[in-house]
Amino acid sequence: MKLDEVPGTACVTQVEGAPAVQRRLAEMGVRVGSHIHVLYRTTGGGRVLAVDGSRIAVDAQLARAIQAEPLDG
Repeated sequence: MKLDEVPGTACVTQVEGAPAVQRRLAEMGVRVGSHIHVLYRTTGGGRVLAVDGSRIAVDAQLARAIQAEPLDG
């Protein structure tokens, strides 16, 4: 499922997009197998994520490019 549909904590299963986008997300900790936690949903569809002890913001387009499986029951 796409990250923009995931509540709570999830495991990243795929990152779509141009290689430069994938590389930049990987640098920020969003890579296949990483655990992320959705902290906030913005009014524009973006998300604020907790990843490896840091907070990062992604816009709605990037949130749709990240596939993740929920870890919360």
